[in-house]
Amino acid sequence: MSNIIITYDEKKLIKTIARAALDEAVKNNKQLSIDPSKLPQILKEKLGAFVTLHENSKLRGCVGRFEPNQPLYEIIIDMAISASRYDTRFQPVTEQELDKISIEISILTPRQKIDSVDEIVVGKHGIYMEYGGKNGTYLPQVATDMGWNAKEFFRSCCEEKAGIAPQDCPKATIYVYEAIVF
Repeated sequence: MSNIIITYDEKKLIKTIARAALDEAVKNNKQLSIDPSKLPQILKEKLGAFVTLHENSKLRGCVGRFEPNQPLYEIIIDMAISASRYDTRFQPVTEQELDKISIEISILTPRQKIDSVDEIVVGKHGIYMEYGGKNGTYLPQVATDMGWNAKEFFRSCCEEKAGIAPQDCPKATIYVYEAIVF
């Protein structure tokens, strides 16, 4: 699909930025500001990303953006803040929780439309679908974490995540993408 390469040191830096953005937002109600001239080129690329927060190994927030119109470092800052405050499934993260929060980053390849659920490779592909004004996505790791095959992955994303009626799921437009997860 795509040949995005992120080194160990770049991954460490991305996580450091996400953590600093989370801490700054929760503790000081401010957005982290960093000097992009000191950043490696990959962080200046326009790449989609999700930031997932876990507290004691349980999901605590997950927000991302597929079609970036800003550099990766800005997406990471925005998504760290959004995952901590605006994931509607959860209350905002409090300062008392910060020490228990772990951060997972997923850097995304561009989405590609597919014609059939049979094209989904579990553990490799994330899925995004849309139908009738509704849409939903699951990152690649969701299927393996849940022990799902491609059909179960699709069905859950379609019905439970996107809220598309079961009879309309076969009509949904499906996209796959890959993620570098760390």
